[in-house]
Amino acid sequence: MKNLDVYPIPVLARDLPDDGVAVAIDALRATTTITTALANGADCVTPFETVEETLQAKATIARERPELAARITLGGERGGLPIDGFDLGNSPRSYDRAAIENKILYFTTTNGTKAILTCRGRVLLACYLNADAVARRILTSDAERVSIVCAGTGGAFTEEDLLLAGLLTDRLTLADRNFALNVQAEVAREMWRREAETPLVEKLRASRGGQNLKRIGLSRDISDAARLDALDVVPECRRVSDFPNVEIRLGSARESQ
Repeated sequence: MKNLDVYPIPVLARDLPDDGVAVAIDALRATTTITTALANGADCVTPFETVEETLQAKATIARERPELAARITLGGERGGLPIDGFDLGNSPRSYDRAAIENKILYFTTTNGTKAILTCRGRVLLACYLNADAVARRILTSDAERVSIVCAGTGGAFTEEDLLLAGLLTDRLTLADRNFALNVQAEVAREMWRREAETPLVEKLRASRGGQNLKRIGLSRDISDAARLDALDVVPECRRVSDFPNVEIRLGSARESQ
């Protein structure tokens, strides 16, 4: 049997093995924004946990590799809002081709980038936009263990992330009955199935993350994140020897087949 485990918050996933597939989720909005940026031609995305680390990394690149400095775009949020001095916030629609093509994105968010950096093994990024592509990539990976790590908010789980974890779990178990689920995976799958008839955008608007976005005037980001299976791309983290040492890029065309 294969194992499929869901972790509602990153702190529960600190001991992931290096030999499985880990899927990072922050549906509203980090993994949606990163997926959109790469689909629109960003060269790569480097995640950081803190604003200070992000700024220090850009300063280091400017000093050591000045030819790259002009290609670096700073993006992210704190408290849902753009960070002072950064080029872009965390709204997916801001990362259109004109803004991001051929850029190197240095990216930090309140919850999402922490979840990404918690993951180990082969790390994929999932959102509603690329749910089908991620499920297909997992099914062709031959991994014996799949771990879905939700970002949550402030150390608490969020419905929008667990619903996506449930959607992925549902699709994976329908396609392959050899997955043994942990309790959280079973709960997430039941959440998704129970609300299957409700339009996705309505579910996201009612979620904790959706309510937070409405409160700060970013409701349009909810509808952007609710475009189910709109993108056939899978962002994947890669360890590199240079500083910074984590990059997120799109998998090869061969892998997605």
